[in-house]
Amino acid sequence: MRRRLLPMFALAAVTLVGACSSTSSPTSGTTSTTSAAAPGTSGTGPGSSPTAAPGTSAAVTAALTTALTAEGQAKATYDNVIAKLGQVGPFPNVAAAEARHITTLQQLAQAHGVTAPSGPFTGQAAPATLTEACQMGEHAEDAMVSMYDQLLPQVSGAGDVAQAFTNIRAAEHDSHLPAFEHCA
Repeated sequence: MRRRLLPMFALAAVTLVGACSSTSSPTSGTTSTTSAAAPGTSGTGPGSSPTAAPGTSAAVTAALTTALTAEGQAKATYDNVIAKLGQVGPFPNVAAAEARHITTLQQLAQAHGVTAPSGPFTGQAAPATLTEACQMGEHAEDAMVSMYDQLLPQVSGAGDVAQAFTNIRAAEHDSHLPAFEHCA
């Protein structure tokens, strides 16, 4: 039986998702969502406190920031594998797909007036073997699917963001995850 470990970027994404909390004001009857920056971070880089245009909910801002950070870390990790092991397995194709996901999310962030994390993202170090790298990719994509499952309810009021998250989640689940399972 294989040990299942969450890659660091996936763990960070789950931590960021968990850092979003809703609070109700008993006097006003309104509900607000806040987002906490990842430990030890500040500014506009990964895990920083995001800002958004008026009218964009804090939940949408936090969800876009979380997704962009996770996608950036994933791409950096896959790039690390390619740098160490070469153009092997599904890594080149999945890294290119992650770049497309990042572009989509950046466009949405811009449309919603969200200051998106810009990196640089370092990702995880590449394992020594292709089998280990594929197992890492499998765990990462599984964590990404779970992350989008947690984020989707938070963006239900923003149809364009919800649609993009649904499409990206489908790519992670239906394409990336099976590719890594096959090579692991």
